[in-house]
Amino acid sequence: MKQLSCIAIASILVVCAGKAEAGGFNIYEMGARATALGGAFTATADDPSALFYNPSGTAWLPEGWAVSANLATPMPSTEFAIASGITELAFPGDPVSKTKDAIFTPVGLYFTYRHDDEWSYGFGVSTPFGLGVEWDDPFAFPGRPFSVNAQIQGLYFGPSVTFMPDPRIAFSFGANGVITHLQLERHQFQNFGGDNMRYDVAEVELRGTSELSAAPLASIMVKPNDKLTIGVNYRGGVTNTFEDQEVNFTVFDQPAERQALEDAVRAQIEGLGEQKVSGDLDFPAILMTGVRYQFTPKFSLEGDFIWFNWAAFDEVILEFTNAALTTDLREDYADGQQWRFGAEYVFNRSVRGMAGFVFDNSPQPDGSVSPLLPDANRLDYSFGLSYMGNGWEATASYMFVDFRDRSTVEDGVGRNFEGFDGVYKSVVHIPAVGFTKYF
Repeated sequence: MKQLSCIAIASILVVCAGKAEAGGFNIYEMGARATALGGAFTATADDPSALFYNPSGTAWLPEGWAVSANLATPMPSTEFAIASGITELAFPGDPVSKTKDAIFTPVGLYFTYRHDDEWSYGFGVSTPFGLGVEWDDPFAFPGRPFSVNAQIQGLYFGPSVTFMPDPRIAFSFGANGVITHLQLERHQFQNFGGDNMRYDVAEVELRGTSELSAAPLASIMVKPNDKLTIGVNYRGGVTNTFEDQEVNFTVFDQPAERQALEDAVRAQIEGLGEQKVSGDLDFPAILMTGVRYQFTPKFSLEGDFIWFNWAAFDEVILEFTNAALTTDLREDYADGQQWRFGAEYVFNRSVRGMAGFVFDNSPQPDGSVSPLLPDANRLDYSFGLSYMGNGWEATASYMFVDFRDRSTVEDGVGRNFEGFDGVYKSVVHIPAVGFTKYF
């Protein structure tokens, strides 16, 4: 039993330092207007949310102060089902399970100051990694040995400085401080009795807040003529370090006929002693490129290509108080790519409409797809309206994220690294609102 307790600790830290890093926790909807345009905003970047999408765009904002507050409310839903070709699940549970209804609230808050024709400054706060996956009925979900609840909140904040040497070009440099909070929960099983049945014996929970880390920023925007704009934005990768995090065990009460099992679990967990663990949570470098063309004074199109450096995430090293438990884990991620397209039409001086489309290619291999993060390729569809007043603008937008069905079985053979195979189906609804004021 002592060995099983060590495995439980190792498993929850696999979640912490490994798969919680995957692309499915990334949120690109850090501005309501950008969301309406499908995130194709790298070459538009004409409000203070440019601090996320391309800070160089602040060089063309009106002189003086501006502030923009943006709130998205992603509402994800995921279903797991046993895959075709798999006759039984590795752990007892329902053949079909769903996640709990949830609403997340990522924010984008931006302050900019255009000093003169050459210099602009900004400070932004955003949460581009801030989602979770919590399964509805933990004791009936067959994936509970891997995860029943995973929540991640990554807070980015920092300044930028923009220089415009010529009315057709601007450069920007800056940095982000990054702090991440994690909450991760899973169940531990143990075989017991003459029939050797598996029973839930404990919940393993990890809560942790990382140390502060920093990531560089750099961007450029070029306007060769009145119709064409080209933008490039680089957001550096960052590693958040979690030092000496504690793992908490909650032993489940057992009926009288299994009291011996409960007593043994409690005794062995106590005998294990305090185990602290350390690990790193990596966020990828992101390169955003965009081209925008103003076909008429009222109508424009933009296309963006976004690259995520997930290929750097090939292994995870977990360090335990007991050095014998230190583990090197395989992940094998590929780089991620997104293609984003947005169209805008100005109806009159006060109202403009926007629409967008996204193809998002998942970096996650079949082996890493799990109840913690069932990522998949996806198609996004978005639209929105902005109303412009005297020195202010209000935007409401909506995005529908349609994940492709993701199976971890190929030709009847399970590919998941942990041996838990099935089909995941996910969708996300993302309403968003934003308000910008110029002073």
